[in-house]
Amino acid sequence: MRLWLRDLEEAWQKENEQTRVEVTREDAYAILEFDIAAPRQAVWEYLTVPSQWQKWWPTDGLVEHSGNRRRGVGTKVHCMHGKDAIIEELLDWRPFDYFTLSALLPIPGAPKVVMTRVVRERPNGTTHLEMRIAKPKPKDMAFVAQIAPKFKEDVTKAIESLRRILEGQQASVAVIDEPPLMPSNERFLTEPVK
Repeated sequence: MRLWLRDLEEAWQKENEQTRVEVTREDAYAILEFDIAAPRQAVWEYLTVPSQWQKWWPTDGLVEHSGNRRRGVGTKVHCMHGKDAIIEELLDWRPFDYFTLSALLPIPGAPKVVMTRVVRERPNGTTHLEMRIAKPKPKDMAFVAQIAPKFKEDVTKAIESLRRILEGQQASVAVIDEPPLMPSNERFLTEPVK
């Protein structure tokens, strides 16, 4: 039997040393805010796990691509709408607190739109969700201003669906199918364990 030993403190420090990519409230072009009467972890799961996301977000399908088969920085999600896809790429991943992504719409000349989704627990047991959209470059301002009202309308409708699901479950956390772990390629092995 082969065993490996991994220093989790060292791994955690490496993870925390990664560059943070967060749209702050001060740097946001727009902020959409919602309160959902459900635990933060349940809201997080429905925002990030494709099989849960499809239950409340209008899409014809989601295809997730990740180099190491785990969600994190670099993961891409193709959100299918008919023959078109909105391509989202994770730029920062801080589970249960926030994640930042860039979204590319299937429109010729569309810029990537960067946004951070923040999930915070409220003292009353509800979860506060903020969707912070980054200020676009000056050359992209007209495009973002044009799509912003439709985005806000679509997100507001979708969050209402999410509320019905989560609040209808009386805020219980659903069992989520996670992708299987890849077989180890011994990349963390520094010395054999005997």
